Amino acid sequence: MSSAPLLPKVAITGLGLVTPLGASKAAFFSGLRDGHSALARHPQLAGLLPDELAGQPIWAGRIQDFGAEAAIEASKRRRMPRLSQMAIVAAREAAGLGPAATAKDAAILSRYRADRVAVVLGTGLGCLDSTIDFTKSIVDGGMAAASPAVFPYTVMNASAGLLAIELGLLGPNVTINHRELSLPEAIATGAELLATGRADAVLCGGCDELSPWLVHGLWRLSALSPQIAVASEPPLHPYQLRSPGIVPGEGAVVVLLERAEETPTAPVLGYLSGWGRAGDCRPRVGWSVPAADLTPHNPAPGAARAIQQSLAMAAIGTDELSWIAGAGNGTDLDVLESRALRVALGDAAERVAISSIIGQCGEWQTSAGARLGASLWALSEQRLPGTTFCHQPDPLRSLPGLLRSTTTARVDHVLVPTLSQGGGNISLLVSRA
Repeated sequence: MSSAPLLPKVAITGLGLVTPLGASKAAFFSGLRDGHSALARHPQLAGLLPDELAGQPIWAGRIQDFGAEAAIEASKRRRMPRLSQMAIVAAREAAGLGPAATAKDAAILSRYRADRVAVVLGTGLGCLDSTIDFTKSIVDGGMAAASPAVFPYTVMNASAGLLAIELGLLGPNVTINHRELSLPEAIATGAELLATGRADAVLCGGCDELSPWLVHGLWRLSALSPQIAVASEPPLHPYQLRSPGIVPGEGAVVVLLERAEETPTAPVLGYLSGWGRAGDCRPRVGWSVPAADLTPHNPAPGAARAIQQSLAMAAIGTDELSWIAGAGNGTDLDVLESRALRVALGDAAERVAISSIIGQCGEWQTSAGARLGASLWALSEQRLPGTTFCHQPDPLRSLPGLLRSTTTARVDHVLVPTLSQGGGNISLLVSRA
């Protein structure tokens, strides 16, 4: 493509992950390499469902232990919401801090002033358990029963604030709350802070947690995938079968961004070479609301534009794409994504490799972070993950290049498209060089 890059390339020099597939970069990468799925049945998540479902274990990606005890002092951890703990553990890994290291040991703080290191964190629901507990105390006991010590954790920016306090960061502190776009929007916002000179390094990413309250909400909204699959396999088949709901997960993913033209703090994992945003007037997934500007061929024109914008920013042609880190989860989202990719990429969509790791870790509001982590793994190891639990791809819901198992490949540029319920779209492009 002839368009010159609009903004300088951004280096990704750190990655921290707390996901069902692994509570560290090494564990997450190992799960991708093996094609392992972390989805399991969790009886404790069904406690708030109706009686006929209350005793039935719920398929989900639930994180059991993510190292918070070793990484966060007990006196701080006792009051800190679980979600914020997940974000801090992920941020510490992204900043290069081991479990026993103090914030002063972070390489970014030896290179940059604390007021020049920003935090941009996306979240779809925030500290949900803390919010529910605070609200429940008012419902049960009136205003006098509400704890002022819990209230600060009910706001969306609680995790970003606690992360900055824990690491001693004094730069811009931003929270993004935009459903499925929360994490990729945080990444793009972080890159723009660097490009505009408002920060020299940015810890950015996203986090969301899974709890019985969330499972209850998903069930009441008819967004929970039917829990009637065989015991050996979850009811999640990316790019294969239509499902009226999702298999939920949870996680926190944080990356460290620095300017590519400067000497990075750590070895470069990849480059954020392009991003694009565009909106659609389309029905919410699963809703039958008509939208006048849609056609069967192109039900997501904004999503296609966002993809094309990210390619144009990086001056990358459609045939140069190595892999698409898709968001396939077995719902109607698969149709929207596949059609948007065909419109945006043209003939290249029939050849490019694509797969989804959602079958390995589940779906949550900021699960785009897991797909971004998989992109960095693909760039570093020159391998592509498969699509777990996709047995018979549906040609109407997938592209011909769909990968069902891990494979070796040359990986130079990876597209990470994200379509949100309600019409928002963001596309990220990460590159090897």
